Amino acid sequence: MDLYLDLKVMVNTLPESKRSHLANKEVQNLVATIDKGTGSGCGGHGDGGSCIVWLMGHSLGASLALDVGRAMMAEKGYNLPTFLFNPPQVSLAPAIDVLLPTKKARRSIHAASSFLKARMGKVLKPHKERMEKLFEQLSPWAPELYVHERDLICKGYISYFEQREQVKERFRGVGKSAMALSYRDMLFAAFGKEKERPHLLPTARL
Repeated sequence: MDLYLDLKVMVNTLPESKRSHLANKEVQNLVATIDKGTGSGCGGHGDGGSCIVWLMGHSLGASLALDVGRAMMAEKGYNLPTFLFNPPQVSLAPAIDVLLPTKKARRSIHAASSFLKARMGKVLKPHKERMEKLFEQLSPWAPELYVHERDLICKGYISYFEQREQVKERFRGVGKSAMALSYRDMLFAAFGKEKERPHLLPTARL
């Protein structure tokens, strides 16, 4: 079963799985019960530091916790403190690091990629606007990601946030536009199917 879910992580269909639906339902019910009974749960879009429901997971469990945390914040306004250990991130970053060993070469590739994403976002404007709205909804939530640069499974998160900051420093408008977009999501959007990569987060602590 775990191997099956690992494959779903790779193709970004984990949120559609039975286990993900169950996890979302159980956490939503738990938080709603606490809010109703004590009034000191996690409702609202403010600081989640006082929330008494925390999310935590390792590897596949981290993917599930990430999915639940995103859904709780975006759909219900619940800002749940989230701690993710070695969360998988399917990315070309490890291959790029091997093929382009110099920092200058990698920065050039990432900058060119961001410009291309920004251009494609103008063509796929409804998808771009949807992702910008999602980023706004997720912005109060800052999950903590425990990752390692030598771990090929999760190092994509390091690359994503490093690339994003570098491009924003050099090309602010382009960086802001591209950070919410991915090629895979835009490909799906071009065929009328909306998805979002789980690593597309406005904020996180690595």
